[in-house]
Amino acid sequence: MIDPDTVTLGRVDDDGFPAFRRAFAATFGFDHSDEELERSRRVAEVDRLVAARDADGRIVGTSGAYTFGMSLPGGVDASCAGITVVSVRADHRRRGLLTRMMEQLFADADDRREPFAALWASESPIYGRYGFGPAVPTLNVTIERQHGALHHDGPVGEVELLDPDAVTDTLPDLHEAARRQRGGTMTRPDGWWRRLVADPSDARDGAGPLRYALLPGRGFATYRLKPDWGTGAPVGMVQLEDLVALDPGATAALWRFVIDTDLSAKLEAIRRPVDDPIVPLLIDPTRATFRYGWSLWLRLLDLPAAVAARRYLVDGTIVLEVSDELRPANAGRWRIEVTDGTARCERTDAAPDLMMDTSGLATVLLGGVRATQLHLASQVHGELAAAAALDRLFAVDLAPNSDLMF
Repeated sequence: MIDPDTVTLGRVDDDGFPAFRRAFAATFGFDHSDEELERSRRVAEVDRLVAARDADGRIVGTSGAYTFGMSLPGGVDASCAGITVVSVRADHRRRGLLTRMMEQLFADADDRREPFAALWASESPIYGRYGFGPAVPTLNVTIERQHGALHHDGPVGEVELLDPDAVTDTLPDLHEAARRQRGGTMTRPDGWWRRLVADPSDARDGAGPLRYALLPGRGFATYRLKPDWGTGAPVGMVQLEDLVALDPGATAALWRFVIDTDLSAKLEAIRRPVDDPIVPLLIDPTRATFRYGWSLWLRLLDLPAAVAARRYLVDGTIVLEVSDELRPANAGRWRIEVTDGTARCERTDAAPDLMMDTSGLATVLLGGVRATQLHLASQVHGELAAAAALDRLFAVDLAPNSDLMF
């Protein structure tokens, strides 16, 4: 029997980083080569890593965070802790170790005044109990090239294919401009762009190098071709990584460009927004395949600050009763009052219009999931009309999206 009291949490320094990463990889059965170790160094924030060590000093749990800005409705940003590299070795599970690491990461985020935390959940049932909710659903799209005709089938425009060494001078500004159109999208620090451009051949799973298609000043697409040959004909697959556009014409032109990639028979795109314009752009969308992808999970670390951080399309008032076992400062009754697009979130003794846990509030705050849907699933309690009122208050112009897997 392993005594949980013998496991301690501690920081990681540069010298200990390789052992930390290899412990994480071993838990999930990943191959962690020296090359992958160096790639992970490009984006690692070593001072935000937390290692759990047993009595003999062996790493039996890992966790960490990245420092991001996250776009919110209304074109504003908030600081967000991007939770990452979370693992607990199989023989140390169900002893509270993950809870201890999460509490440490949350405390670190408090010190940095980050009202939000977010993560990609490889096993989503785990994270609801830590107050995370699936706030940013995404769409995976498969389009057969022969059925890829678009309603907007005019000229593609002056597309440039960039050399990798030109990417970091061109694409970040376009991404930053587009990022503010939707909530839930993270900043991409320089290290993330360098990691993108590095594009190691051993991480391509048989596909070709990443290509960078640019419409100057209007948008870009990054994609690769995974070649394949059928009976005398090419049946390769385009793997779309990013498609970022600042206007409707650029959106259609870039989709047209990547769908028409030579030697391809279909295109696959992941982590697209659920209201992606490719759906109405397709002349025959019934020939395409659309399915939900992974959601970005959001956690409100400072509830009143998080609610007040975004902007609102309509004015209104609602009283919520929120439960939060892990962070009692968030629990209780809150009056949200929006005036001229700005919210005040203050404690109140008034009767609540709706009751929910903190993961439910996180799920609906960015407008990507409707409170009425959660009400029908018994995750929000009160009158359906009150849930509809909350949906109107949290409404957004465009669905949130998150395009960076961290």
